Parts: sequence; C-alpha cells; structure tokens
Amino acid sequence: MNLQFDLISKLSEGLKEAADKLIVPDPVKWIEKEFYIPETRNDPKLHGRIQLMQYQRDVLREIFSKDENGDFKYSIIVWSDIKKSAKSTIAAAVNVYRAYHMEFGEFYVVANDLKQADSRVAHYIRRAIQLNPKLRDKFKINGYRITSPSGSFIEAIPIDPSGEAGGNADGITWSELWGSNEIAKQNMWTEQTLPPAKYGRAFRWIESYAGFSEESDLLYSLYDLGVKQGHLLWPDKLYPVTEGEPTPLELYVNETAGMLCLWNNVPRCPWQTKKYYAAEEQILPPNQFQRIHRNQWVTSSETFVPMAWVYACLRTNEEWPVIDTTRHPMIVAMDAATSNDNFAIWMGCRHPTKPDEILTIYAKKWTPSKHTGKIEFVGTEDKPGPEMALRDLIKRFNVIQVAFDPYQLFDMSSRLKQEGLAWFRSFNQGTDRLVADSQLRDLIRDRRFWHRGEADLMEHFSNANAKIDDQDSKIRIVKRADRLKIDLAVAASMGSHELLRLNLG
Repeated sequence: MNLQFDLISKLSEGLKEAADKLIVPDPVKWIEKEFYIPETRNDPKLHGRIQLMQYQRDVLREIFSKDENGDFKYSIIVWSDIKKSAKSTIAAAVNVYRAYHMEFGEFYVVANDLKQADSRVAHYIRRAIQLNPKLRDKFKINGYRITSPSGSFIEAIPIDPSGEAGGNADGITWSELWGSNEIAKQNMWTEQTLPPAKYGRAFRWIESYAGFSEESDLLYSLYDLGVKQGHLLWPDKLYPVTEGEPTPLELYVNETAGMLCLWNNVPRCPWQTKKYYAAEEQILPPNQFQRIHRNQWVTSSETFVPMAWVYACLRTNEEWPVIDTTRHPMIVAMDAATSNDNFAIWMGCRHPTKPDEILTIYAKKWTPSKHTGKIEFVGTEDKPGPEMALRDLIKRFNVIQVAFDPYQLFDMSSRLKQEGLAWFRSFNQGTDRLVADSQLRDLIRDRRFWHRGEADLMEHFSNANAKIDDQDSKIRIVKRADRLKIDLAVAASMGSHELLRLNLG
C-alpha cells in the first residue's frame, strides 16, 4: 500500500509540474505569490511576499497583453517612476516570472556598468530567490548568471558592445538609462536589439527616472517617442495619489513603435509622505529633487545656491566671536589659472564654540593684467600679489594648512613648501571637489558659513552654477557663463572641506 501511495503521489506531482508548464499563470498573481522581499517578512498577511499598488498591477497586465495573433502588443516597455516606487524590484520580478515560465529563454540585465546592473535588478532577483524556499531549491545562482528550472537564464552583463553583438535575447532590462551617455553605452544599446525571430515574444524593459535634458540622449529619445508622440491609454481612469486627489495615470502608448511608456510623476505609494519629501527638499538641489522625486526632466546645471541663502549667512561685527588669531587654527585655500582668469585666496577657521560652523576670515581675488593677460603673483608693496598676500597671512595667523588646486598652482606651492613656509596640500579636483562643493552648499543653506559680505566672495557666489554629477548625484561648482569667475567660491569650498575634515577646533 505504501509503495502504491508513493507511486500515485509521485505521478500526481509529475502531472502537476507538467500542468504548470502548460498553463502560464497571470503575472500579477504569480509575482504577488512568489516574489519575496525582506520589507514584508514580519507582515502577518504577506509573510515576505510583495504587494503591488493597483496602478502597478494594471500596468503589468497591460504589458503582458497580447494581440489577435498571440504576440505581445509591446516590444519596448519604459517603466519610469519617481524614486522609491519599486521600479527596480518590479523589473526583477518580471525577469523571474518570465525565466521561470519560459523554456531556454535568455534574459539580460544591463546598466551603466556591471556593478550597477548586478547591485540593483540582479541583486533583487537573487534576494527574492533566496527568500522563497520554493524558488531557492529550483534556481541555480552562479556568479552573474541565474538559471531557472526551465533552462532559461538571467544574467547581468557589462557594457561591451562588441562582445554582446548578435545576441538572442528574450528580454533585455536596462536599469537607470538616464546615465547612459558615453559612446560605448549608446553602442551597447544598439547591439542589444531584439532578434527579429523573437519579435512578439520578447521585449526591452527600461526602468529609470528622468535624466538631464541636454545629456540623457537615449532616455530622452524614448520619452519623446512614448510620451510626446504617444497618447494616454486610460485618460478617464483615476488612481490614488498619496495625500492628494486621484489623477489619471501617465501611461502612454505608441502603437506604431510597439511601445508602452509609464511616466508617473506623482507619489502613489503609502510610504511616499509629505514629511519624507519635506526632508528631501532640504538636502537636495531643486533640480535634483524634481528629477528623482517628481520624474521631471531638468538641466544638469542650476544656480549653486540662491543668493538669499548667501546673504542670510552675513553676520554683523557684534555677532562675530572673539578669536585669538595667533593660536586659533586657520586654513588657506587657493584656486587660480595662469592667465585670463582670477587668482583667489580664501582663509577661514571653525567657530570657537560651534565647531560645525565655518568663519570666513579673508577672501580676495586678483585679476589678470590688462597688458600681459597674466596674474602678477608677487606684486609690489603698494599692490601686493597673491604670493605676497599668502606670505603675510601665514606670518600673521596660525595657518596650519594651505590647500591648493594642483592644476595651475603646483610649481608655486612646491617652491613655497620647500621654503618651509607652511604645510601645502594638493586638493583633488575629482571626488574630493564633489564632496566639498556639496558640503559647502549645505553649510550655506543651514547658515553655518559665516562671512562679512566680502564683495569678491559675493560676486563669485553669484556667478556660480551647480552641475550634477551623473554617478552619485553630488554637485560641482561651475561657471554660469565662461566670462564669469568663480575661483573664490571654489577656494571657500576646498578650505571649508579641510577645516571639517581635520576636525580643527
């Protein structure tokens, strides 16, 4: 009897697995049943399963809808949503769903580099498989490749246009396409096209929020094709908005291009609260807030800081603390070019009783000679140049470091360092500058950057724009126009950074 029972049981299991292969379940129901996330592990109803918003369910079902021939209606899917709307997680869930139910399919995940591809969508895929006991036993994870029991695989791949030419993909997921600006990435997009033999059974999936209108060419071309040249699919259907009135979903269709484009720009998830966005507005440049939290196209440059912020940092002599200039640690920062630009020296220190606040002690610019087009570094007693001014500052104050831009000031700084005049430190103009410029903006916003309204400093702050770095969303001080000078703003950035980095009191 036991043997018969075992045989019947195994036969039933085999029939069930065969039936599962023949019947492909509704994608939304399967994803909400089988795709696990850590955020809901302690939820007594979900037990680790994902729960989609209604607009996400409806869009997913539209994505998987088919025409009269049984082919997918859409070969290009753009899922563009505001930050923290689970767009990468949903892309991961779709890859797992398709790989599980398709025999010998090929699914690739691409981003701006291999690390990004593997750490976002591919990471969520591996995590969901490991959290689900049923899938954990059936999928095999080997490096960047994940193989399903049906023989399909999902793989995170690097930006390598020549290596990926001639692929036979059933699905290609592009993560954060807004950052794909370089030629290699654009060529990769070209090579990762869908094979004609799989048209109607495969699609490209792009998940990203908006980019920079003058830089994110690939994503903007898709936005133009899907949104500007498409039409709203459900103009009369309203969906809930967090702490607001329901609105139509910005879901567009371009039938000629075989494209479905979600371009949502309002918060629709319960965790996207007014309190959260109020905090984000305080720490992000306005254009970055609009880009990632409202999915709006922006330019990569904007005013570095509103001048109202700068003037709010102006302190009267009565407010200024008493400082022993012979003992209190000072840092000097220099920024310059050899010709046709300004030479700037900024000196500052920490507030003696509020160590997270920076005081401007000295700020001056030098302009090139009208005759030679160059800065007179030494100058005269009547009209001292920057080198003479620097020597005087070091003599009169407790200068413990001179930070400088090595591009133009290396020779001068090396010569003065050999004299033993002070500790000269070359300031990296790459990552360190991004950190410093972003930090200076925060100091000014929070009224932690003190000044007395020095005219040269005010001028250079008013000339400064902020350019957003593609990779980590930090800002860099840049000129609002080529003819405008910003050297003192840059010097203040470097000096403030060093004061805080060295924890000087």
